[in-house]
Amino acid sequence: MRVEQALRVLPDLEALAPLRALLLSSAPGVQSTWANAGQNLTVGKREVAPAEMRQRMGTVFKQITDHLSQLFEAYVGALECLERESPGEAVANLLAAGALEEHVGRLKQARAWFGVALDIAEGLPSRRPEVETLLSLGRLNVFLGYYEEAARCYQRCLVLAEAEFDQAGAIDACMGLGTVATEQAVWAGGHAWFARGLRLADASRDERRAAQLHHGTGELARRQGDFTLANNSLQQARERFEALGDAHEMARVLLTQGLLEADLGLAARAASAYREALAWTHRSAPDAGLEVFIRLNFARLHLRERRFLETEQEIRRAEQLAVANNLTRRLVQICTLFGRLRGEQGDENGFVFFEQAIHFARMLELFPVVEAQVYHEYGNFKLLLGHAEESRGYLERARELFELAGASADLERVKAEISRLSA
Repeated sequence: MRVEQALRVLPDLEALAPLRALLLSSAPGVQSTWANAGQNLTVGKREVAPAEMRQRMGTVFKQITDHLSQLFEAYVGALECLERESPGEAVANLLAAGALEEHVGRLKQARAWFGVALDIAEGLPSRRPEVETLLSLGRLNVFLGYYEEAARCYQRCLVLAEAEFDQAGAIDACMGLGTVATEQAVWAGGHAWFARGLRLADASRDERRAAQLHHGTGELARRQGDFTLANNSLQQARERFEALGDAHEMARVLLTQGLLEADLGLAARAASAYREALAWTHRSAPDAGLEVFIRLNFARLHLRERRFLETEQEIRRAEQLAVANNLTRRLVQICTLFGRLRGEQGDENGFVFFEQAIHFARMLELFPVVEAQVYHEYGNFKLLLGHAEESRGYLERARELFELAGASADLERVKAEISRLSA
């Protein structure tokens, strides 16, 4: 049975999300099916064996019960803290529950836990629990693409942290505000926030946060087109993280370095940075999401160089990882990139990848920006193949979703593309 057929008879219920993940990961390996199924094989076209799913259900049940057990422990722990009049500790337990949900991709549930934590934290004489909660909510909203909500969380957090002389909280709030400004293409504001955070980090000799702020500045400068500042900032970040022995952050910085080299048209140096980033991911705690993202950008580099076979191979490696680790958001990006590859190859049948990407995007809760990105690329695919009116329809849908998410930089880019179509 094909995965897409099995998905059609699985109700779209939150409680069945682990079963959906089991279904996707029970299909045979990508490499074994790809060779026999033609170049337009999507995840949905792969075969799944119900008998194999049944064999693996015991492991899934254990993972679910372990997860629920930890959530219940955190909740009961919060109640016990409230009973002994330690509300600050109760907030910490609720934040831990939210972090558990966030880790497994249950973002709506994570948001709910953080919301309850905030309700308690707002009434406490100490502001530190509220600062921690606002930082968690801000980070989650950035990930979801709700930049205006994230900015409000970080602004409130900064006010509270400064009032409490909480240096670490103030630095994190500045970093968050700089990140939001970067996503919204507010360049001057982003530089100001990162610079403010860096002054605080240097004053408190917080090397790790200083390195993160240099990395943030480097990414902002890259997007702005200030490649000299980007390179200098990334070099600072790399030197500090290397001294700290932080392999995960080194991988992230090298990913950004690869993006910068690609922007400069230095393909060989970009490829070297991506390979080094992948090597660093294997020295740290496993982070499949980061590895997939590095591989996707490596694939984009190959595509830019019109090395179509290498592009396909790198995307397939990313797909294998994403399927094995239930990374639905990455699967959306993988299918979208496959569609873009087919467009560059002039293959009309590449539309199947965009349809698959839209299906996966709708499985995600609270993610209009992800679906918007699919429609944006779908519109460009149609335009590349000469279908201007269809392209306009998909771009208009992308515009609506970017507007809903408050993703102003993406919104302006899509508006410009629609205007060019109309000209």
